[in-house]
Amino acid sequence: MELQTNDVSSVNPKRWLRLITGLLIAFLVICTLLSNTLYALTLPKVTTQVVSQGPLNQTFKGSNSIKPVEVRDITGQAGWNVKKVLVRVGDVVQQGQLLVQYDNDEAEQQLVLEQAALNKLQLSVEKLEYVYIESERNEDKGAILAAKAALESSKIDISLQQKNILDLQAKLSSHKVMKAPFDGIVAAVNAKEGLSAGIGVPDIRLSNTQRGFQLELQIPAEIAESLTIDEVMDVHLPRQNNRVTQGKAASLVQVDSADQLGISRLTVLLQDPSLVSGERAEVTITKKGKADTLLISSAAIRKDYTGTYVYIIEERKGPLGNAFYATRVNVTVASSNEHVTALSEGLFNQMSVIVESSEPLLDGSRVRVLTNS
Repeated sequence: MELQTNDVSSVNPKRWLRLITGLLIAFLVICTLLSNTLYALTLPKVTTQVVSQGPLNQTFKGSNSIKPVEVRDITGQAGWNVKKVLVRVGDVVQQGQLLVQYDNDEAEQQLVLEQAALNKLQLSVEKLEYVYIESERNEDKGAILAAKAALESSKIDISLQQKNILDLQAKLSSHKVMKAPFDGIVAAVNAKEGLSAGIGVPDIRLSNTQRGFQLELQIPAEIAESLTIDEVMDVHLPRQNNRVTQGKAASLVQVDSADQLGISRLTVLLQDPSLVSGERAEVTITKKGKADTLLISSAAIRKDYTGTYVYIIEERKGPLGNAFYATRVNVTVASSNEHVTALSEGLFNQMSVIVESSEPLLDGSRVRVLTNS
């Protein structure tokens, strides 16, 4: 009986020792896990996004006032006075239609004087013809030659004077009126009755409706690359209940300016009789990207003096679980818009990229991943 008691007393201390040891190990494990959890709470928090594959469609929307393709300034002859203005701003005119009438008293008087000079020459011819006839009757060869030469010379003078009068009459006829050189719309009227023509400004400004209207836009060069000359596009007219008319790309020129790098000037030609100069017009251009382009959020793109890069998530296994680290990867941007960036190299499909972080990151920093966006 005494031996059995001794055996029991020797076993209980061993059990207690194992129990205490187990509890101590469990406590250490709990402390380690707890400290690891607390440490993880101090790590920079990051939001990630998986690299996807698809097309990046870029859209440009621009507006401007339309203006005529051709606007011609027309002015009356200097020295002539405006007699009557026959049109007003906004009038639709046909080619050859009278726009303004002019007068010039000095030019009219000059024509009268030239006509009088012609009459005198014609009277002198009659006298010379009489002298010539008398010379032949007297059979005076010297007098005949002289009279004949004088008569021929006078006829030449008459011919020249007649030509001068015809030229002067033609000038008077053309200077008396201003005619529309083409079908158009009167854009400005500066001529005033009683005043001289063309005092510093054109008398009439006429837009050519036959040439149509144009819309000039400044667009990103990467959008311009997707356009071709003569390409047809929709043009919206807000003042006409957003009516859509057709426009055609007439020219595409890169802007040569240091403060406008990567910008091209697009000119859209419009042939619509209902358009009005100065009317607002809008154009939306969409460039479709390749279907296999790698896409990430534009918020993930970072830059420094060495280039463009992103942080990807690198997962490492450990005895207490997996840990996540931010790893820098240099990338090449192919194109981008406000929200999405297309990459040509640097990443692969389905890689996790850091989009946002609660603190600035360094290459190799351990992070805490919150969610995938």
